[in-house]
Amino acid sequence: LLCLRHDEAVVSTQSTGRKYNKDFVSEIEAYQKDPESYEEVIEEDEDEDEKSDDEGIGFAPSSTKVVKKTRTTSSRGDDEDDFEDDSDDMWGDDSSDESSSDDEVPAIGYTAAYFLKRKDDDKKDKPDRKKKAPRQPAKVSTSKEDEGWTTVSGTDKVTKEKPLFEDDAEITVELVNQKIAELSSVRGRRGAKRQKNIETLELLSGVCVSEDLGIPILAKCMYYTCLAIFDYNPNMAVCMKVEIWVQLLATLDKLLTLLEQHREVHFNEGMPEEEENLEDTERPLTVAGSILVIMERADDEFTKLLRNLDPHGTEYVERLSDEAKLCGLILRVKAELGHRRASHEEMCRTYLREIEHLYYKVDYKAGEDDGPESSRAKMDTLCKYIYRYDSTDRIRTRAMLCHIYHHALHNRWSEGRDLMLMSHLQQSISHADIPTKILHNRTMVQLGLCAFRKGLIQHAHTTLNEIQSSQKSKELLAQGLSTQRMSERNLEQEKIEKQRQIPFHMHINLELLEYSYLTCAMLLEVPHMAAHQFDQRKKLSRTFHYQLRNAEKSPLIGPPDSMREHLVAAAKAMMKADWKTCADTLLAHKIWSLMPRADEVKEMLRQKIKEESLRTYMFTYSACYDSISPLVLSRMFDLTNAQIHALISKMILNDELKASWDKPTDLLMLHRAESSKLQSLTKQTADKLTYVMDNTEKMLQQGTPFTSKGSAPSGLPWNSTWTNNMYINKSGGQGYSGNQGYSGGNQGYSGRHNYSNQGDRSGYQKRNYNSANNAGYNKRTGGNYNNSGYNNYNRKQNYSQSAY
Repeated sequence: LLCLRHDEAVVSTQSTGRKYNKDFVSEIEAYQKDPESYEEVIEEDEDEDEKSDDEGIGFAPSSTKVVKKTRTTSSRGDDEDDFEDDSDDMWGDDSSDESSSDDEVPAIGYTAAYFLKRKDDDKKDKPDRKKKAPRQPAKVSTSKEDEGWTTVSGTDKVTKEKPLFEDDAEITVELVNQKIAELSSVRGRRGAKRQKNIETLELLSGVCVSEDLGIPILAKCMYYTCLAIFDYNPNMAVCMKVEIWVQLLATLDKLLTLLEQHREVHFNEGMPEEEENLEDTERPLTVAGSILVIMERADDEFTKLLRNLDPHGTEYVERLSDEAKLCGLILRVKAELGHRRASHEEMCRTYLREIEHLYYKVDYKAGEDDGPESSRAKMDTLCKYIYRYDSTDRIRTRAMLCHIYHHALHNRWSEGRDLMLMSHLQQSISHADIPTKILHNRTMVQLGLCAFRKGLIQHAHTTLNEIQSSQKSKELLAQGLSTQRMSERNLEQEKIEKQRQIPFHMHINLELLEYSYLTCAMLLEVPHMAAHQFDQRKKLSRTFHYQLRNAEKSPLIGPPDSMREHLVAAAKAMMKADWKTCADTLLAHKIWSLMPRADEVKEMLRQKIKEESLRTYMFTYSACYDSISPLVLSRMFDLTNAQIHALISKMILNDELKASWDKPTDLLMLHRAESSKLQSLTKQTADKLTYVMDNTEKMLQQGTPFTSKGSAPSGLPWNSTWTNNMYINKSGGQGYSGNQGYSGGNQGYSGRHNYSNQGDRSGYQKRNYNSANNAGYNKRTGGNYNNSGYNNYNRKQNYSQSAY
C-alpha cells in the first residue's frame, strides 16, 4: 500500500498521462494490437558538441527513437523469454555498457581514497570544442557609384513614416480639421504615441501658417497641442517633465498672443464642434473649447511639478521662477475673458486663481503705501467681486479664507477675526472638501500667529490649541507625513495624502508654530498652576504638562539645547517668579529670528513674562504677607507703579486675590480667607450638580437623552421607566440610582442624599428647581441658594463668598 501522499501523486500522474495521450490514440491502439512490430533502437548522437553539453548538465549521452520494423517470427515462445526480451528492450544491455557503474565499484568497497581526487582525472581527454570564427564585417564599397547612399546595419529597423497629407491632396481648412479630429480620437488610448501626436499638431500649426488657412484653425491647432501636452503623462499623479512643461508655457503664450492680436476669434466652452465657425467671416469666428480650462490645468501642473521637486535644490528655484510667467498668463486670460464679456462664473474662477497666487506672499510695503497697486487693495477688489457674483459655495469659501489669511499675515488681527466670525465658516467647514479644509487649517494657524505677535496670548492659545493638541499638524496643514503614525495608514492612503501636499515655499514653519503655542501655554498655565495648587484637575494645556512631565523624567538636566528644553527651563524659572532668567532662557533660542518683526515680538514677550511672573508671585506668596508696598513689587519685576496697580486691581476684581488697597498708606492689604472643610465640600457638591445639570440639558436638547444599557432590575414600580441604569418614576415618589436620581413627580431630584424639601411643589420641575420658600436653584430666574453662610450663588452669573 502507498501512503496518502504517494497515492495522490500516482493518481495525478495517471490523469496527466491520459490527458496528453488523447493526441496519440491511434498509435497506442496499433501498438496494443501488434506490440511485436515495434522495437526500441538506441542510436548514438553524431554531434560531439551536443554530447559533451548533455553530459555536462546531467542528461543521458544518447537519445532513443522508436521505429517500426518488419514482423519476424520469434524463436522464443515461453513467457520467461518474452519477459527477458521486454526488459532488455526497455533498459538496454548492461553488459555491453563500458561505463557501467558495477564495473567502477572497487573490490574492497567504498573507502575514503575512492572519493579523493586523482591525478589521472586531469589527464583525461576533453572533447575539443569547435570555435566558430568571428563574423567579419562586410566590406564597404567606396566606388563613385555608391556615393549618396547610407549604409544600414542588419539590426536597424527601417520604418517608413506615413505622410501628413497625400501628395496630390489639396490642403484646406476642412482637411486640417479632419486631421485634428483624427488625432483627438486616439487621446487616452493605451497604444497612442503621445510625443508623435504633439509633433504632428505642431506640424499642422506650421501648415496653417504656410498655407494661410486663417486664424481660427491655427488657434484650434494650438489649443489641441496644449491638450496633447496634458495627455503626455497617462498617470495623473505623475508630474510633467521639465521639457514638456516649458513647451506648454511656450504654446500657451503663443495662443494668447494670437487671441490678443485677433479679437474677433474667441473660444466657447459649451459649443459642440459641429457648430464652430472657422471660415465664415460674416458670422462670429468661434472655436469649440475653453482657454480658462487650459489655464487651470497649467496651474495645477505647476503645483504638481513643485510638489515633486527637491525643495533644497537649484531646480526648485528655477521652476519657481516660472510662477511669474504663469501669473502673467492668468492676467492675460482674465483680460481675454473680460473683453468678450464672459460669465460671472468664469470670471470668479479666474479671480480665484489669481488670489491663490497672491494671498500667502508678504507685502513688505504694507502700511506705508495702501494705494490701488498694493496687495491689500488687490485682495479686496478680487475677493469682493467673488463675494458679490459667485454662486458656488466653494469659490466663495476659498476666497474668504485667503482674504483672512492675507489679513493675518500682515498683522491685521481685527479685520481677519471679524471676517472669520461674520462668515460663520467654522460651522460649515466640516461639509467642505479636503483641500478647502486644509486651507481653513492654514488660515486658523496664521490667525493664531497674528494674535501672538499682537500680544493677545489668550486668543492665540485658543486658536492654535486645536491644531497643536491633535499631534497631526503636518497632516492637517498638508506639509508632510508624520513618521510616528506611519503604521496607521496603508500605501494607498499615503499616496493620496502626498498628492494633497502644498509646495514648500508656501509652508508655515512648524517649529516656530510649536514654540509660539507652548510659549502661550506657559504664560497662561504657570499662574494658573500657582493659583490652584491643590486642584490639579483643571489644566489649560495638556501638551504643556506633557513636556513638563517628560523633563522631570530626565536623569540628567543640563543646559537647554533644543526648543522644548528652553521652554521647560523658562517655565521652571517663572514658577520661582524669576522673570529675568525666564526671559533670557526663552528668548535665547534662534527660532525667534524667523518671526516677522522679531524685535517687537521679543519686547512684547519680555513684558508679558514680567506681568505673569508678578501674578505667579502673588498667588504663591500672598499667604506670607499681611501687607506689601507696590514700590517693592515695582523694583522686583521692573514694572511701573501704574502697571502694578492695574494688574493687582484686575486680580481683585476677578476674585483671584483676597486683598484691598489702603489709600492713606498706599499699601496692598492681604486678607487670609481660608474656607472651612464644610464650605469646600459644599462648593465641590455644587460644582458636581452644575456639571450633571449641564449634561442633562445637552442630552435633552439632542433628542436622545438616554440610551438603554443592560436590563431593568426587578422590583421597580409599574409606572417607572428604566433608562441608562436609572429609572424615572412618572407618578411621583423618589427616584433612585447609584449616585443620582431623577423623579418626575412631587419629590423631585434625589440621589444618595435626599435633595427635596417640604411641600408638594418642591423639587426638580421642568424649568425650575425651587424649595418650599422659593429659594434655591432656578434656571430661568437665577435665584439664590442659601445654606451655611453661602449667599448669591448663580450657576451662570456669579459666586460670592462675602458672607464668610
